[in-house]
Amino acid sequence: MNGRFLALDVGAGKIFLSEYAVKGGVPELVAVAAAERDPLEAGASRNEPLVALADTVKQMMAASGIKPAPLCVMLSGQQVFLRFAKIPGATPALVDDMIRNEAAEHLPFPLDQVVWDSARLGVDPVTDEIDALIVAAKSETAADAAGLAAAVGLPLAAVDAVPLALCNAVRRSHPELDGCTLLLDIGARSTNLVFLEGSKVFLRTIPIAGNTMTSELSRGLGVEPAEAESLKKEIGFVALGGTTGVEGDERADRASKILRNVATRLHSEITRSINFYRGQQGGSAPVRVLLTGGGSLTRHLDTFFREKLGVEVDFFNPFAKMGAAPSVGADDTTLFLLAPSTGVAWREAGGSPVGINLVPPEIVARRKFLAKLPFLALSAVFLILSLAFFGVYAGAMSAARADQAREAERLRSRLQSQQNVLKAAAGEADAAISRSDAWAALALSRSSWQFTLDAVRHALLRSSWLVSVARADSSSDNGSVEGEGGSAFGSLDIVARGFKSELDKLPGKGSAGEKMLSNLLRTKLFSGGQVVGEPPLDGNRVLELRIRVDLARPLGRPDSSWIPAPPEQKADGDAEGGDDAASEDLQ
Repeated sequence: MNGRFLALDVGAGKIFLSEYAVKGGVPELVAVAAAERDPLEAGASRNEPLVALADTVKQMMAASGIKPAPLCVMLSGQQVFLRFAKIPGATPALVDDMIRNEAAEHLPFPLDQVVWDSARLGVDPVTDEIDALIVAAKSETAADAAGLAAAVGLPLAAVDAVPLALCNAVRRSHPELDGCTLLLDIGARSTNLVFLEGSKVFLRTIPIAGNTMTSELSRGLGVEPAEAESLKKEIGFVALGGTTGVEGDERADRASKILRNVATRLHSEITRSINFYRGQQGGSAPVRVLLTGGGSLTRHLDTFFREKLGVEVDFFNPFAKMGAAPSVGADDTTLFLLAPSTGVAWREAGGSPVGINLVPPEIVARRKFLAKLPFLALSAVFLILSLAFFGVYAGAMSAARADQAREAERLRSRLQSQQNVLKAAAGEADAAISRSDAWAALALSRSSWQFTLDAVRHALLRSSWLVSVARADSSSDNGSVEGEGGSAFGSLDIVARGFKSELDKLPGKGSAGEKMLSNLLRTKLFSGGQVVGEPPLDGNRVLELRIRVDLARPLGRPDSSWIPAPPEQKADGDAEGGDDAASEDLQ
């Protein structure tokens, strides 16, 4: 997010409202307002509804000059449920389904009674499993945060949790840290433990914090809780152990030992958490501890943890990588206590490792709908303009189509006239071609007898002569009548004579008639034939060879009816007579 936004951190002892501006991906603190609360009041200790603080937030904005902007509300560690799960590597959709199943199985309430979100923290290098963090808050709690934003008149940007915000704050403020880092956020009602190691994150909240110290002082010193709170701030410190005491101030000495006992209980819970993190989450022992929260300012508490844990202990600086505008004017203690809100600032700037958002689903749906409203409005305007344009366009196109239709009809009429002319010319051309083909056939038919007689003459045997050639059938037309030989073109009867003595000397098998028939068939003018007879003549000196052959093609000429008359002259008697005259000449 680029621009301005507000972060609200409601603690048991203080309320912080911070204004940030993001420029170039880096947030900057622009303004901050703080309101004191009595951590021992019933409302502060009983999770007073956030919406009841609407007037307080308005007063804080008016007093500090903070202008309205999207609001990010943080829930305490005691208001959220944290669950860690290892998900087998699979497709993103399948991983989402398995995370949802884990949430349904391990959250203390049904999913329809909570607002939940998840984050993928990284992949286990040994098992290739995905480390997933599931965070949930009761629906009433998330709705309470949304109600506060609505009551103040601010749009709700996000509902985050303090432990997650601290995780983002450490990661972005100190990216150079290696090994396992443990952040202790000691507040009034609870202490948040944040383990950070590479991409691995582990969170836990324990109910030992500043109010525990106050309650123990009140009981141990026999004073009212309000006085015990004052004594904790004025003379309280954690005793360093041994036999050393506070000389001359018995109350301070007793208070330091009481606070040490509380710190020892806190140390025991921290040790248990470290062991659980190492045994169940596969983590390592912390190499450093960072302190934050109002309870961590108890004197000598850092020294106590340094001695007990045996590691480097330091106070967390949330502004190591983030600036604050000169107009902020906040003291160092206030800036130190803004660690959770800086985590929200880094998250809104983008690129934070844990991006959990517990905004109620109905708010998300409404926000998406409102985000679409400008586009819907533009779409409606575009639709109306499109319909209007389409109406104008349709009218223009209708007129253009009418003009085109009239022009097409004129063109069609002209082409139809030309088509009629071409059709008549095509008919004339076809008739001319038919007549030309008929004349060509007639011309060829005149030479058919010549070709046939030449073929018969060349088929004669040596010492033989041709006597006659005649059509075997009675037809004298174009030869289309089937003859006795079975040919479609009829048959010829051929009579030849020759000297028997010479014919008998011819080489080859068969009689002289068969030899001549073989010669005739080789001409390919005949499709078949037979020897009708070979009677002897002139005292057996001469043989008469009688052969009938089937024609393989027409023989003779067509008559004049084959030649079609031109269409325009068909009814003209002179034209008909002309054709007959031409036919008569051919005869």
